[in-house]
Amino acid sequence: MRDIGRCLEAKGGELQRLYGEGYSVARRGFSDQIHLYAPGMVHFESSFHVARNPLRFPAVSVTGTRCQLQCEHCKGRLLEEMIPATTPGRLYEVCAEVKASGGGGVLISGGSAPDGSVPLDGFLPTISRVKKEIGLEVVVHTGLVHADVARALASAEIDAAMIDVIGSDETLRGVYHVEGGLAALERTLDTFEEAGVEYVPHIVVGLDNGAIKGEGRAVELISRHSPAAVVVVALMPLEHTPMEHIIPPTPEAVSRVILAARLAMPTTPLLLGCARPKGEAKSRLDVLAIDAGVNGIAYPSEEGFEHALGRGLKPQIHDECCALMYRHIRGAR
Repeated sequence: MRDIGRCLEAKGGELQRLYGEGYSVARRGFSDQIHLYAPGMVHFESSFHVARNPLRFPAVSVTGTRCQLQCEHCKGRLLEEMIPATTPGRLYEVCAEVKASGGGGVLISGGSAPDGSVPLDGFLPTISRVKKEIGLEVVVHTGLVHADVARALASAEIDAAMIDVIGSDETLRGVYHVEGGLAALERTLDTFEEAGVEYVPHIVVGLDNGAIKGEGRAVELISRHSPAAVVVVALMPLEHTPMEHIIPPTPEAVSRVILAARLAMPTTPLLLGCARPKGEAKSRLDVLAIDAGVNGIAYPSEEGFEHALGRGLKPQIHDECCALMYRHIRGAR
């Protein structure tokens, strides 16, 4: 799509005009609210919000720290931060503990099988019980899915499914170690839609060793579908992985992808997600993301919060996973 290429390549005055267009599109299609998320997965304190309860909306891994894919950017490190629940019984117990501790929901995730899926099959009845008996909000990071899994997630009435969408076959093979290419990703999006699952694709900017490679194609692929929302995140080089010394994409590069998504999907809720470099880069990216027309930001910086106020936006703060923003957007329309 022409706008996607322009957003990724424009310079100077043309780029500034596109930012203005992105912000105007967001205001025409949505209210003047901006949704800010701090679910407690990460300790968060700011002048405008404090989130200290780690069980408010924790991440749970059904494989513990085990991952068969061993993606180059992660090598299972992200699983170490999650609560292990490697049996259906333990998953139910963890969810009951979350509820008893004042939690409102869980992100169920795990390491990937060789085919790019998270091995959820044995946990599907338990996920349904968690929804019906415990009453938590449930977001599931699925990886690639088959129709039977998607139907079971729909039957369980999960609140959202999350999947990373990579726009380069080479990156899928070289970084994620997943075969099947973009066709496999598109089949999963189709499968979610056929099953009636609300799904929230994530675009990881700079996933290929910090380079921008396929992000525009990822935007184009998603734009052919009907996701509940789209989340843009950025590579965070992790210690003890092959990418620990990689220079992450600049805030300007990430914001161009956000801008492309905004113009390609003017009526789809759009967020800047939690995974992104910290410090000055985070502050700069938050400001640019607002200017590009996002509807929400996870763990916003002080600078981002102040910039939103300065542009006349009305912050709404939530202590749940940002993948659920589509509910707040729909409720405001």
